Amino acid sequence: MPGGGGRPGQRVRLTADVEGGWRPGYTGRQWDSTSWRRTPELRRMIDAVGRAQPAAAKDVSMAGIAGTLGMLAEASGCGAVLDVAAVPRPAGVSTGDWLTCFPGFAMLTADEPGAAALPAGPAVGVECGDLVPGRGVALRWPDGELTEAVGDGVTGLGQA
Repeated sequence: MPGGGGRPGQRVRLTADVEGGWRPGYTGRQWDSTSWRRTPELRRMIDAVGRAQPAAAKDVSMAGIAGTLGMLAEASGCGAVLDVAAVPRPAGVSTGDWLTCFPGFAMLTADEPGAAALPAGPAVGVECGDLVPGRGVALRWPDGELTEAVGDGVTGLGQA
């Protein structure tokens, strides 16, 4: 799947494995949801994008959810808005830690509104944002307020 295949008007979906816990010594930075998973569960998660064929896909990297969404948007030649309250996250984990950590398994995809969720059980997927004209990433808070999270491109490589 192309990381830069998105376009304004498409919905952003985060599919993430929210089970597990912080990797010892890396609280707030690295979420471990995979070291204890069995092979069939891991296969379902890693094969999900290929089965679903969304317009764009990017695995969440060390840049966290917000930074990785910035990479997907930059490669797609647009911006993104992330609805913070809709982002699936583990119970008891702060929003700030979850948006900026490296999760064991998480995938950001962009596709037409209402597109089918990735078949990635045990991971959960939720539409939680939009690709929009412009650049960068804004966080939309429950009160509707927007906060700039990424002001421009993340990598400087531009549109793919």
